Amino acid sequence: MSARPFLYAFAWLGLALPDRVSAEQAAPATDTGEVIVVTAQRRPEPPEDVPISLTALSGKRLEDYQATDMASLGKVVPSLHMTRTGAFTQPFLRGVGKRSTLGVENSVATYVDGVYLASAISALLDLRGIDRIEVLNGPQGTLFGRNTTGGVIQVITRDPDPGLSGEIALHVGTYGYLRGDAYLTGGNDLIAGNLAVSLSRNGGYGTNLFTGKKDQGEVDHSLVARSKLLWRPTESLTLTLAGDYQDVEQDFTQLPVEGFHAAGNPRLLDFRDSDHDGSNRMHFKYGGVSLKADAELGDISLMSLTALRRMQARYHADLDLGPEPLLTGDPDARQDQFTQELQLRSGEASPFRWVAGLYYLRLEERYDPTTFTLGGSYSADRGGRTFQSIEDEGEVSSYAAYGQGTLPIGPSTRLTAGLRYTIEHRSVDARGERLFDNPPFVRPVPGLPLLDEEPLEQDSSFRKLTWRASVDHDFSNALLGYAVVSRGFQSGGWNLQSPQAPAFAPETLDDYEAGLKYADAAGRFKADAAFFYYDYRDLQVSAFTAAGSVTTNATTADIYGIDLQLAARVGLSTNLSFGAQWLHARFNRFDNATCTDYSQDAVALYSPVQCDATGNHLPFAPEYKANLGVTQRLGLGRSGTLLLAGNLAYNDGYYAEPDNEVRQGGYATLDLSAEWRPAGRGPAIRLWVLNLTDAHYYATLVTFPTTGVLQRPAEPRRFGLSASYSF
Repeated sequence: MSARPFLYAFAWLGLALPDRVSAEQAAPATDTGEVIVVTAQRRPEPPEDVPISLTALSGKRLEDYQATDMASLGKVVPSLHMTRTGAFTQPFLRGVGKRSTLGVENSVATYVDGVYLASAISALLDLRGIDRIEVLNGPQGTLFGRNTTGGVIQVITRDPDPGLSGEIALHVGTYGYLRGDAYLTGGNDLIAGNLAVSLSRNGGYGTNLFTGKKDQGEVDHSLVARSKLLWRPTESLTLTLAGDYQDVEQDFTQLPVEGFHAAGNPRLLDFRDSDHDGSNRMHFKYGGVSLKADAELGDISLMSLTALRRMQARYHADLDLGPEPLLTGDPDARQDQFTQELQLRSGEASPFRWVAGLYYLRLEERYDPTTFTLGGSYSADRGGRTFQSIEDEGEVSSYAAYGQGTLPIGPSTRLTAGLRYTIEHRSVDARGERLFDNPPFVRPVPGLPLLDEEPLEQDSSFRKLTWRASVDHDFSNALLGYAVVSRGFQSGGWNLQSPQAPAFAPETLDDYEAGLKYADAAGRFKADAAFFYYDYRDLQVSAFTAAGSVTTNATTADIYGIDLQLAARVGLSTNLSFGAQWLHARFNRFDNATCTDYSQDAVALYSPVQCDATGNHLPFAPEYKANLGVTQRLGLGRSGTLLLAGNLAYNDGYYAEPDNEVRQGGYATLDLSAEWRPAGRGPAIRLWVLNLTDAHYYATLVTFPTTGVLQRPAEPRRFGLSASYSF
């Protein structure tokens, strides 16, 4: 790998660091004196007091490091890798994750203001202007509504403030980037509300050689809106009504990976150029409303959270990747979600701290329908098949009771224990048919009845008790140590892209870890290290086959590693942050893996085959990740202040499939900005650059059977200017 990214970073740090650094200059977490408070244990606490491995970043710090959407979170969270497969956003924490789709939920749960987002499409979030994010590693089912094996990403949006205030911002950049943001809040101590709205677009990064248009990666529009209304009718009751909505239309062209022939024989001239005749447009709409009630009942707190969410996505994919009309896919995905959570919590003065809750989730999701259109030689090789349509619907009803308590043992030691019991019922109804250019012209999809027949119906129920136990000890006022053992669980079910396939089984993960957290009394230096081992059983693995995306179970996997995070303040106005992870993630046994025949003499191009992936790396599990961030505030007297910020992120690469044939190599990105703020009222001006080194890496990487190895390039180097005004 080239050393240029590191040279750029050290040059930037040279601007930021003072001539001398002394031990006495160490310092608070940020130059603004901001204090991060997290709710990882469902009560407000400083991160250094929480015996859980986590990363917490304020919305301001995300802005500084330009990590303002879910896709960029992996640049600032060392344990997190983000990818996408088509419309679906897929987080992997410590190597735990999956290619989720309808019917297959992420192993890493995403929440917005406590509301679970079941749809992986809805997890494509815009993070600009939020209050903070919290990323929790490992199973968290004894504290959160939805049970997961990999961890939790919490997005907390801003609460309204009394008094009238607001912000407006305009951003322009290369490749036709244009964005406008507006935020308004107001009210009084009894009732207050806010509204945040953003609208953006950008042009394409690569040219389609077939049409001559530069539209690869183009975003026609992205509309984001969030609002909260907070009402305190009494001193002991607070009601919060919240709503959010996002509407995104974009191009999602995928290109062949160099070295792997594609069925459509596209011309390849540049990393981001394509050569296809079909559409790759995607249009997503998703949002929801929630009502939260917080009541103080003497020494006990009661919380009720009711939420409704809806997602609709229509997307098109030219799967042969070339200029001939060989194979296109056109799924129409929809999901409706209802959740209800009730939670009781002990008072802050109670020596025995506890949380107990009930959780209900109802999901209705469907492909309405998923269609494939075949032509030319691709159709002829499949007996003249010209069209396929599958209509299916899945339903989920999940009930859970959970609780966790912490008991002090002496003045410096605490024991924590938690339990969760989950009952989950899943069902699927499906039909499908194929059209041919020879009789019989209408035939069923193997394993499914025709569209005008009674559907295939399947259902199953799952029950599981999971747990958590930990001990934490204050070795001093500055040093906390902890040890944790916990179990996470995700139910089985059916992948709605292949509803005729056998149901996949539940997966279970046992987490054994120990960690240390250090924070000096002034908050000037913080360090966090965690050592973990995962015993991962029946892990759910999704792969593409001729029938579509199919989810199966590997027998076992071993995952272990080290997370490290450091934060320091140098001098009066320089902040440094560093994160790193070393990860070993291998299949301990997976003798029924879905792999690909990449040989030239394969029966069909990239034919799916069964193989033994035992000993192979888990997909999307880089061995090394690291990030280094810096902010430096320079006083300019009456001329205002200048804020310099930069973030360097390194990923040493990963495999995309269990067969470990297709690999993303190591890469580094460097994002920089310089913002001038006036001494008094007036607009702030910011210059910024993303991916300064113009690193070539994949935002999507997947092998699609019979057509090719597909990749979507990550965004190139981009420059821009932002102007903002607060009132």
